[in-house]
Amino acid sequence: MIDHDYTYNLYLDDLPSATIMRDSNNRELPPNYYAGVPIGYSVKDELGNKRYALYNHIDITVIIHHTVEDHQRVVGFEIEPFSMAEEGPFGRTMDPKLSLGPEFLDFSH
Repeated sequence: MIDHDYTYNLYLDDLPSATIMRDSNNRELPPNYYAGVPIGYSVKDELGNKRYALYNHIDITVIIHHTVEDHQRVVGFEIEPFSMAEEGPFGRTMDPKLSLGPEFLDFSH
């Protein structure tokens, strides 16, 4: 499924999400958005074998417009998927900065 670029869509207030993908080297944001949220990505290891990382976490940013009548209206939302290993150097973590890297799928079982 990852090799075939499968994605899924999220909606909030009937608005589709906009997916952003940061550059893996410098964490810079690209100038555009993507349709759908990918389920993961693949990389080749040093032996040339393909390894699959699953996007197992997402950051959601809700964009709100404040009206003149002092109401708030959801006008969009952004999804940033990322892969994070369950164990960090200090045990389980939910902070991507403390993670040991992406969560690769293990097909050896």
